Amino acid sequence: MEAAIIRVSSKGQIVIPSSWRNRLGIDEGSELLAIGEGDTLMLKLIEKSSLKEEFLRTVGPIRKRIKNSKVKRKDVQEAIRKARKQ
Repeated sequence: MEAAIIRVSSKGQIVIPSSWRNRLGIDEGSELLAIGEGDTLMLKLIEKSSLKEEFLRTVGPIRKRIKNSKVKRKDVQEAIRKARKQ
């Protein structure tokens, strides 16, 4: 594990050292997940292809169960309307 001191700008921006950006493949427009707990901040690179794959892995079984249950979009919309009125 590496460590570095990083300063925060007046706009709240930080600079990730170029050696880290190069090694991790972080380019302009890359997305990072920020996780904070107490005085600790952790950044994790989010790869767009893995994010899409994770989404499909998560949603796939749900979509299959819904399709097998014969629930219609109209039924879901009605349930949402009823829940919002409560």
